[in-house]
Amino acid sequence: MEYLIVIAVAVAIAVFDDRVRGKKKVPPPTMPQDIPRPKKRTAQNATFEIPPLRGIPSDVQVTVDAEVLRAQELRSKWEEARKEAQRVKRAREERAARFAAEEVQTARTPAHTATRTPSPLLPQLTADTMAQAVVLAEVLGKPRALRRFPQR
Repeated sequence: MEYLIVIAVAVAIAVFDDRVRGKKKVPPPTMPQDIPRPKKRTAQNATFEIPPLRGIPSDVQVTVDAEVLRAQELRSKWEEARKEAQRVKRAREERAARFAAEEVQTARTPAHTATRTPSPLLPQLTADTMAQAVVLAEVLGKPRALRRFPQR
């Protein structure tokens, strides 16, 4: 009996607390707004002239050494020749590998296969083969449960 009184008091306090405090106030949903953009400041963003730099040479002459140019040209020619030699070597190796594969293939195939007559692509159609085809179509067809209109 005492437990019932304690439970009843707890329920009464909870109900009274809800009545007094009420529901939590939920803030209204925010409306989407445009992104604020800074105002243009023409007075502060005025352009100014860059003052001349002190202590720099007035005229810079670019000089290229003839030996450096010649060395670069020789190196580029050497690289091109090396690439060409590698390409020729690779092509030669591929050709040799292809030729070796053909040799192996011709050595494996017996000579009597060329004299054999090719088998026809379609089988002979006879009454027995047609009957066998109908039986196999029935056996290998869709299951009866999957047929759209079952026959009764």
